[in-house]
Amino acid sequence: MKKIIFIAVFSCFQLLGFAQWNTERILTIGRNALYFEDYVLSIQYFNQVIKIKPYLAEPYMYRAMAKIQLGDDKGAETDATEAIERNPFLPQAYYIRGFARRRLKLYQDAVNDFSKAYEFSPNSLNLLLNRMDAFIRLEDYESAMRDLETYMKLSPKPTNLYYEKGFIQLAMKDTLGAEDSFNQYIKLDSTSSLGWSARALLNMQKQKTEEAYNDYSQAIKYNSNYSGDYINRGILNVQRKNFRQALSDYDKAIELDKKSDLAYYNRALLRANLGDNNNALSDLEKVLELDSTNFDALYRKAMLENTLGQYRSAIADYNTIIKKYPYFIPAFWGLAEAEEGLGNKKNAFRYRQMAYEIEKNKDNIKRNTKNEIAADNKIDASAPKSATNRKTEMFNRFVTQNIDDSQTESKYKDSRRGNVQDIYADVINERNFVLSYYAKTDEIRRTNLYQAIVEDYNKKRLLGASLKITNNEIPLTSELINTHFESINNISSKISRDELNADLYFHRALEFALVQDFNSSVEDLNKALSLRPDFTIAYFCRANIRYKLVDSQKNSVDENGNENSENVTDRNKKLLNDKQTKFNVEMIMRDYDKVIELQPDFAFAYYNKANILCTQQDFSSAISYYSKAIECDADFAEAYFNRGLTYLFTGQNAKGLADLSKAGELGIYQSYNLLQRFGK
Repeated sequence: MKKIIFIAVFSCFQLLGFAQWNTERILTIGRNALYFEDYVLSIQYFNQVIKIKPYLAEPYMYRAMAKIQLGDDKGAETDATEAIERNPFLPQAYYIRGFARRRLKLYQDAVNDFSKAYEFSPNSLNLLLNRMDAFIRLEDYESAMRDLETYMKLSPKPTNLYYEKGFIQLAMKDTLGAEDSFNQYIKLDSTSSLGWSARALLNMQKQKTEEAYNDYSQAIKYNSNYSGDYINRGILNVQRKNFRQALSDYDKAIELDKKSDLAYYNRALLRANLGDNNNALSDLEKVLELDSTNFDALYRKAMLENTLGQYRSAIADYNTIIKKYPYFIPAFWGLAEAEEGLGNKKNAFRYRQMAYEIEKNKDNIKRNTKNEIAADNKIDASAPKSATNRKTEMFNRFVTQNIDDSQTESKYKDSRRGNVQDIYADVINERNFVLSYYAKTDEIRRTNLYQAIVEDYNKKRLLGASLKITNNEIPLTSELINTHFESINNISSKISRDELNADLYFHRALEFALVQDFNSSVEDLNKALSLRPDFTIAYFCRANIRYKLVDSQKNSVDENGNENSENVTDRNKKLLNDKQTKFNVEMIMRDYDKVIELQPDFAFAYYNKANILCTQQDFSSAISYYSKAIECDADFAEAYFNRGLTYLFTGQNAKGLADLSKAGELGIYQSYNLLQRFGK
């Protein structure tokens, strides 16, 4: 008896030891995946450790790091908090949470976290840099300067810290100190464009145009890739009447930053002054495309339209300006000119009178109209980011190591590796789940595709192959299609000898569906269900195939036999407008309800029903059914994803972003792109 007890206890210790080794191994693999920028995969490993040992802090911490790299800052904050709750003496967790909170613009909370981490790691330069950046965003420049000076004492070598110091001094209105810092930076590293660029901007703001021009030229000589340097030198070249060089500078600025409205605006002014009105107008249209609130550009555009005889466009633009600035006299003169051009002399006279009245009563008008619209050259008053500043925007692969000065782009062929949040994702629901022989496997997603009812049926070996649950079916090759036609013939021969066999009708229904014969498939499923009213997976298949039938009938061709080229959303809307379609949808819903009645934990019935409710714009019910699917399977990635989109569509942004974060955590990497776009 003692021997048996000993063996049992020994076995338990073996299992515990294996579990400990297993989780440590999984955690190590996850860290390796994180290091090699395979963020989505690393999250799956950390998920496994959390499931086995939810009391550990490290997997939450590392998962937070992966989420930061994927742009899921809110999810990262939540995970870092979980890590801190489990181990409040983990400085890396505070660092991670501070980093996430700073990106969430929770700057004071970020400062608190960086400070807590700094208590544990008082020599961490990364913490000082990040806290300094958070202080700057809080406009607490004195605290930022203290952190910078502490950093310079601990690490006096980085010369670019003088660049950071200069801009903090500018923010503190210490222009002499700033100039001294920039001079010191140039002295220590004369080949860096940053120092020349910074001093040039300071000189330009002090109206030292000659000094500014020389400094910008030096910055450009040392290969500046900052568009603002070219914009500002372009302005100075205009003042020096070097128009060709100015155009070249503006062209280079646009080449470096195609979204620089300042570069397009300044180039438009120069082109207009040189008589190149059509190209100037194109540049102004680009400015307004980038920034529709730029009334300076709109005013210049209206003036050019009058010059080019585009009077109706000019009138529309001037009226837009007057709505914003009702006492802007030049807009009334412009309207008068446009109306005159159209031959409307009475309207032209009326607008001139309005301009006279405003001018006569301008002293009584409280608003100062002279400076409302400047329509002049604009300098780029921002500054290029230094290597030090870039460090505060990156996140090192492991918090315990230093951050490199340079960022490298991921070059992975696998779309799920690297910064997947930068891969554009369509805002469209994940598809319905179906039963099929063929499916693309996705090892990243954590949705539980195992269903006992399906596996039990597969064990009976009544079909040509095992059934799989999937929402990613594989198109069949011509050889496979021929195989399934042959299978239909063979099953038909068997049915002729055994007409009361529900499994044979079910088998043939699946074969018909694979060769796109949905009507025959539904007829066979009807027969199978009449013979076996509790045939759960047959109800599920009939609902899915009926939906495919409805979709194919409605959208394959229109009444004139033309291909329908509308998008999926438009097609779904048309389905709902047809009475027959509504009846068919009702039949589909009844089948899903029957599946739920017979198998209440069959998550995919709830999910598919929710998808159809979305097409009917019954979003409240859809959310309810997605939630029920999640109750059946807490790792149902697609249900979180679709529910997240539904929440966003109905204006419940916080819930929507939380669900997208969870979907990303569970393997749907497209979520991270949507989080980036909708979380701003």
